[in-house]
Amino acid sequence: MIESHAQRSLWPLTVIAILGSALIFQACSGKVQGNSDCASDSSCGGAAGGNAAAGSGAVAASAASSGAGSVTLASCENNSKDGDESDVDCGGASKCQRCPAKDHCISNEDCESDFCKGNRCTEPTCSDRVQNQDETGVDCGGSCPACDLGYPCSGDQDCSSEYCADGACADHCLSGVRESNETDTDCGGDSCKACADHKRCLVATDCQSRVCDSASCQSASCSDQLKNQDESDVDCGGVCGASKPCAVGAHCNTPADCASGLCSSAGKCLADILISPADVIDDFEDGDGVLPASPALGGRVGIWSGFGDGSGSGTVGVDAIKRGASSVYGLHVSGRDFNSWGSGVAVDLNKPAGDPATKAPYDATGYTGITFWARAESPTTVTVALPDADTDAAGETCTTCDHHYYKTLQVTTNWQRFTVAFSGLVLEPGSAPPPTAFKPSGVVSLQFRLAPGQNYDLYLDDLAFLKN
Repeated sequence: MIESHAQRSLWPLTVIAILGSALIFQACSGKVQGNSDCASDSSCGGAAGGNAAAGSGAVAASAASSGAGSVTLASCENNSKDGDESDVDCGGASKCQRCPAKDHCISNEDCESDFCKGNRCTEPTCSDRVQNQDETGVDCGGSCPACDLGYPCSGDQDCSSEYCADGACADHCLSGVRESNETDTDCGGDSCKACADHKRCLVATDCQSRVCDSASCQSASCSDQLKNQDESDVDCGGVCGASKPCAVGAHCNTPADCASGLCSSAGKCLADILISPADVIDDFEDGDGVLPASPALGGRVGIWSGFGDGSGSGTVGVDAIKRGASSVYGLHVSGRDFNSWGSGVAVDLNKPAGDPATKAPYDATGYTGITFWARAESPTTVTVALPDADTDAAGETCTTCDHHYYKTLQVTTNWQRFTVAFSGLVLEPGSAPPPTAFKPSGVVSLQFRLAPGQNYDLYLDDLAFLKN
């Protein structure tokens, strides 16, 4: 049957190939029964660009590998999950677009959000432990909270320190620029170190001196009513100790901080022993090595002198020690290389200057012991010996003398008060006849002995008798 031209023009166009980027259409001479109906009809022809009407929408097609007119859809638009996709037409190793939220994923790279959680693409947050969104570091910077020191940044606003240097959050206190809440360049405020003198400030804590006046840090002093510098308490001790030692009960770091010279293990200044001026043996404040000769001082007479076994060398003298505001001078004894029986320093208590060859016992009845201050340049063992009338030839009672009553002490590098009670003395063996007890009524001298082989620098100060 022959169809009219009008009837033939109503049949749809059929897509048969894609050449390059243009779609090629051929009009058939009759009703299409199969692919061959057009391929063999020379009257079909005419290229037409655009979309072919096929059902309700446009269809993209690819050329059949055999050259036939079969239709094959592109893999990223085939509405199917192909093997290299993590979900339908997206993700995976494919070149398809990344998957939207809630689609399946294997890794962060599968997702538009760059965040795959529980195999589902998930909207990014500031706590997902992944650097996404506009974050400069993981979960920080950009629209997330500011980053800590060392994290990447693109500007100061990305950093909690408010300072971004060379792409990383840095300490704004080292920037060389006054910023954040600094009161002066790289100092002051609540995050930088305190400012030096004459720098700008708002409050006392902006200043190293803790003194802010007229918006400028002022120098600390020993009268600013503040605990600053290295003071152990307010305006006393430390650098103020020489002129303003601390009172009893104040904080102290060393005995030198205290007017008493006594600092407890708890760091508090303690009260010193009260010594009557009449009980002082020698405080050395007169600058010489002679006992103050005065009836008011008990009539004691003597001169400090060193002794040794002859194998080494030593010195004895009165030096400035600056133990405290009221104690400027003390006795300095040094020695080295004494390798036989040792060395030391001593003073006789009853040896008149006019008759230096003789000495006699001194009556210390009424006293219970002696006390003194001492320190050494390095820890030193010192033996305090008290020859009496029964152990010293001056008493004329011993036939084998020079084995005296003694006590051994450990002197440290800090000034310390020592007390030696007569009742705590021990007798060296060898004296004959052996005495029965120490005799306070016949004290001949006071000795500080150093054992052989011990090199030392020893300081002594404020020696006195102790009363009952």
